[in-house]
Amino acid sequence: MIHTYRDPAVLGGKFFGPGYLVFCALVLIFPFAPTLLFGSPFTKDDAIFAAVCTSMLFIWGYFTYRHEHYSSCGEIRLSDDGTCELETKRRVIRLHVNEIRSVKYFHDSEDDSDSYTIRYSGGTLQVSERMTDFHDFLTRLKTVHPGVDLTSFPAKTWPGLGGKTPEKAGPLNRFIRSALFPIVIIAALVYIATDTLR
Repeated sequence: MIHTYRDPAVLGGKFFGPGYLVFCALVLIFPFAPTLLFGSPFTKDDAIFAAVCTSMLFIWGYFTYRHEHYSSCGEIRLSDDGTCELETKRRVIRLHVNEIRSVKYFHDSEDDSDSYTIRYSGGTLQVSERMTDFHDFLTRLKTVHPGVDLTSFPAKTWPGLGGKTPEKAGPLNRFIRSALFPIVIIAALVYIATDTLR
């Protein structure tokens, strides 16, 4: 028998949604704002500024696309014989549960959400708390593969798995997850503005 667990938001979501397109439009229009609003001439420094904004937008879009299409698990299919398939938007990873080394639990105290990381021979996949019946998946996984590491799951909220205190995000981890990209963008804009004023 095959047991299926799904996260509809991963497989059914669209990367180029309205929100993303509006964000891109604002970033691309921003360098031209002085020219559009005040009629000031478009200078060489403005062109450099526009190029930097566009480059940062494409870099951010590339890594976001890679994460959403290749690193986020949208469906798990687990067979009673231990065969497992992990599906993302762009690939299906077929393996035996013995190849899964661990499933790590992470609790983000900022937005009070949970996430999980499946570590297997050859890579990792991210799983969100939207994955249906994930506790059932972990229970079956542990039954078929007792050696899998599930110690990061708190026993109080994940009965039967056994574990320790939930992992909390440290200041550095929260900074990298939530603020690194905007800060890089702001730093680039400040540098260009300072150079222009000089």
